[in-house]
Amino acid sequence: MNNYKILLYYKFTEIKDPQDFKDRQLKFCKEHNIKGRILISSEGLNGTCAGLESDIDAYIQEVEKEPGFEDIEWKISYANEQVFPKLRVAVREEIVTFKTPIDISKAAKYIEPKALSELYDTGEEFVIIDGRNEYEGRVGKFKNAIVPQIDSFREFPEWFEKNKDKIVGKKVITYCTGGIRCEKLSAYLVQKGVEDVSQLHGGIFKYGEEAGGKNFEGEMYVFDNRILVPVNTVNPEIISECEHCSKKVARFINCCNAACNKQFICCESCEKEFEGGCSKDCQAKSRYKIN
Repeated sequence: MNNYKILLYYKFTEIKDPQDFKDRQLKFCKEHNIKGRILISSEGLNGTCAGLESDIDAYIQEVEKEPGFEDIEWKISYANEQVFPKLRVAVREEIVTFKTPIDISKAAKYIEPKALSELYDTGEEFVIIDGRNEYEGRVGKFKNAIVPQIDSFREFPEWFEKNKDKIVGKKVITYCTGGIRCEKLSAYLVQKGVEDVSQLHGGIFKYGEEAGGKNFEGEMYVFDNRILVPVNTVNPEIISECEHCSKKVARFINCCNAACNKQFICCESCEKEFEGGCSKDCQAKSRYKIN
């Protein structure tokens, strides 16, 4: 029935009183049974949330009333049930944590989804960089993409310094889930002297909608109960492997050992065999409650 509407959104614009903005967001979301994660700072708003369609439509109208948010871009999907377990609204120093000073006005120009798809078709040489964390890229990425081996976005500058010979002087395109990380990432690359850099407008999400997802391998990692979302409707394939048996599978579970709680890729057969453990050790600790 798809009664639930899911939003993914961000906007870099000055918020003079982040705490007041947070209080009003929290109050509105509670009154309208909206759940998700909303981050606020003086630099703007970053959120993903879900609720019944009428409540989400009311939320969209509420945000667009705020000065500076009249033209905010919403990425919308649907589900049959609530995909978030709770509501979290918080004030942060940054709406996407990078921890490296950048001038957001230096963010690179956009490349539209269909233009990126055509770039693949022409065979023109370019470097495409995943702006997400390693575990996100493990389960889904663009064809030939460089996936930095990082566990946090704030680690990208260190990774860049070690790998800039692969990037500087090349035609570069960056991408992430919905676009927000690329705003900072592309600005950072520009500041570092990468002259020909573009960022994928709307990220993987918009690419799936507007270009059919062609040349995206695997599935898109999302930070809600769905965990993985299909992107490619043209030539889909699974690229991730079960950590136990190496079978191709797009399926994350959490380790049964609460002290570990590692999120890992696992097929159904191995989940049964290892009783949800990421290793024999965790299987035993969970079984005998040795944490």
